[in-house]
Amino acid sequence: MDVFEAISARRSIRKFKPDSIPEADVRRVIELATMAPSAGNKQMWKFLAVTNRKVLDEMRDAILRKLDLVCEWPEAEPYIARLQAAKGWSTFFDRAPVTIVVLGESYRSAIEEVLEKRGWERSAIDALRQRPDIQSLGAAMENLCLAAHATGYGTCWMTAPCIAGPEIKELLGVMPPWEVIALMPLGIPDEEPPAKPRKPVEEVLEFIG
Repeated sequence: MDVFEAISARRSIRKFKPDSIPEADVRRVIELATMAPSAGNKQMWKFLAVTNRKVLDEMRDAILRKLDLVCEWPEAEPYIARLQAAKGWSTFFDRAPVTIVVLGESYRSAIEEVLEKRGWERSAIDALRQRPDIQSLGAAMENLCLAAHATGYGTCWMTAPCIAGPEIKELLGVMPPWEVIALMPLGIPDEEPPAKPRKPVEEVLEFIG
């Protein structure tokens, strides 16, 4: 598939056929994900391909429990309807044949280490540096989405499940320095969602000559 076609035709898929995915296809998609650029070529990513239904159900239940807990907080009262709705779009990954759990580790450049030694707060450093580790992981995840689409599969970039990141880490035996960055269900699409509207280029592009 032409790269321009892959970019323009990719959709976020939330309904999947039950067909299993060959391990070789999963490997190929992840291999292409790792071709992404990364800060300092650190390649601060790891991918867990989860197919065990019991584990996926446990991940789903952990997310639901965390959302129920948040709903009990007095601060959540004005948001209850939205939080209840979040249960559905935070857990549909368990209906895909494979869910990729994207892990990341932090990256510290030389300038960041100097700023830390200078006494800068982490939030101030992040504001200056704009998290090159997260940007690197984003590049890998976009590669994953495009590679999956070009191979005939659907994905959805999910960060809502990270509300239960600590619980998911424990379920999967993930140890420091790794953190749960996103979940990506992977499977044959069972829907054909239309393209969502995009802002015109004229609104988001400015030439400075």
